[in-house]
This record gives sequence, C-alpha cells and structure tokens, in this order.
Amino acid sequence: MKTKIVELTKKLMIFESTKEKPEKLAEIVDFVADYFKDLPLFIKKYSKNNKPSIVITFQETKKPTLILNAHLDVVEASEELFIPKIEGDKLFGRGSLDMKGSAAVMMVLVKNLALGGQKPSLSLMLTTDEEIGGHDGVAYLLNDEGYSCDIVFVPDGGKEFSLIIEEKGIIHFKLKTLGKACHASRPWEGESAVDKIVEACYKLRQIFPNPRNLEDWKISFNVGKIQGGDATNKVADLAECFCDIRYPGTEKPQEILAKIELETGIRPEIIIQGDAFFTSPQNPYFVKYKAIAEKVLERPIPVTKHPAATDARFFTTRIIPVILTEPTGGNAHGAEEWVSINALQKMYQILERFITQIKI
Repeated sequence: MKTKIVELTKKLMIFESTKEKPEKLAEIVDFVADYFKDLPLFIKKYSKNNKPSIVITFQETKKPTLILNAHLDVVEASEELFIPKIEGDKLFGRGSLDMKGSAAVMMVLVKNLALGGQKPSLSLMLTTDEEIGGHDGVAYLLNDEGYSCDIVFVPDGGKEFSLIIEEKGIIHFKLKTLGKACHASRPWEGESAVDKIVEACYKLRQIFPNPRNLEDWKISFNVGKIQGGDATNKVADLAECFCDIRYPGTEKPQEILAKIELETGIRPEIIIQGDAFFTSPQNPYFVKYKAIAEKVLERPIPVTKHPAATDARFFTTRIIPVILTEPTGGNAHGAEEWVSINALQKMYQILERFITQIKI
C-alpha cells in the first residue's frame, strides 16, 4: 500500500497546480477523474471562476455520511520543487505535505474500497483554490451545489496527527494612500504617499502587537507587501500595503476593520475574509477517530489550536463537525517541504479503520 500511495503522490506533485496556471488545475482534476475511470463510482466535475473541483461518490448523493476533503492547488514554487525526491522516510517537493500526499492517501483508499465492492456513504471532494481562499471550491460546493455530510475529514492542519478544534479567522486587506508628486530635492512642494502608508502600518503594529507563541491566542498582524512610487528621485503620489490579520473566534471582523479605519483614517479594501473555525471534541465521530488514531499510532494525540485558516471553516459555518489533522511533515510552502512516507501509510490505516468502524 505504501508504494501505491508514494507513486500516486509523486504523480500529483508533478502538476504545477498554482493559481497562475489554470490549465494545470484543469489537468490535475482530469488526472483524478481518469484515476477512477471504469469503477462503480459517481464522478462529478464542477468549475467556478476557472477553479475546477471534482467529487467522487459511491452513491448518487450530495449528502453522504462522510466527506474526505483535500485541495490539489499549491503555492508557487521554482520548477525544481515540482520534481519529487525521496530521502529516507521523507518525500520532498511542493505539495508533498500541503497536501497532495494526503490527497493520494484518500484517493488510494477510495479506489480500494470500490475495487472491493464496498459502497460506503462517503464522498471524496477535491478542490483547486484553497490557497487563495476556497470560495470557488469548498464554499461553492457547499453553498451553491448543496453538498453536506454528518462529518468531514480534512487533513490540512495540525502537526504530527494532532487534532485541531479551533482555527483563527482571516482578513486580507489593502490600504491605499494618495500624495502629491514633486521632485525629491524639493519635498516641501509635495506630499509623500509612502510616508503615509508607513505611518499607517506603524499605527496598526501598535494596536495589534503580535502573539508571542501559540498559547498567546490573540490577533496577529502582518504587512506582507508595500509598494509605491515610480522613481527614486520623485516624491510618491500613490502607495499601497497588503496586510494579513488572523483573529480568534471571540473577535468580530467588522470591529477589527472599524478599528483599522479609525486608527489610520484609511478604509481597508477587503481582499479575502474568512470565519474562524471551531469544532467540538465531544462529537461522537471525533471521539471515535481519535481513539482509532491513538491505537494505530500507539501514542496519545494532542487536541489543540491552529493559527492558520483552512477550508474546514466552510464546513463548520454550516454546523458540520470536522476532523482536522495532518500527517507528519514540515516546511509547508517552503523550499524544503516534506512529508513522512510512513505517516501517509499510517493515515491510510487510520481512515480505513475509521470508515469500517463507523459502519457507513
């Protein structure tokens, strides 16, 4: 089984399925459809704003008991990172951990169940826009196409199989300032838009000091990009900054945005906004999964929080409980991204037992 999972992961990783290459997003979805051809499964493709998705089910339904969810898009990387390489137990390359390795695990499992003649109440939902917000993938499938379930499995958060019950909400926004251009040698004749944007960022840092660690569960603020001006010897008449805020579920996004405008005098332009995520650790499916995972891994599994945002939030917004976890790996989005091959095999074993024991 390990070999099948690794080989499929490597095939998925070769696709440069980034937001900048919509043709590759379409190609990887076609690859998935071809992987399941000639099997007694229902395969449905969807697309919104050129972001394709695919749902594979054993029964013709949009409301199975369990949905297995993963995204096939990845963040941009140099070409060499799309060439998988193995060193010992580690599979390196873009998407190995986030999250084509987990997608491969679920694909192999679904195929094996189909080949074995089983027909569980289960869907495999794969999308291609999680890295840019998820609104044309999971959100579209739930809100517009009517998909739902009793429990969803999302292997896209946590560390070493820890179970995540809370994630922060997300706001990506832009601030824009205007000035008056003039020659840099005569700054008194103009007004610098760059100075204004820098001052605004400084004010926001004062009101949003960053958390010290994971336990310091409060708003985080990051200025990801500042741009402005068009010449070194010219006072800039336009500047922009692009910012990221992550907030706990106890905070209200509209109050955060109002505070930004009050402190800076600039109305933020929202790029992405996503709700915070919470799921109950007392849910019976959650409890059953945790017990099975601990038995397979032969160790306790922490239940914890995660400061990032995933597509899991779209499910909990619709009051669908979530099992949010991730196999052992590291450096997601980085040059040395990797996933443990043994961990992928363990995930397969956990999911296989879970599906069997909940008798769907």
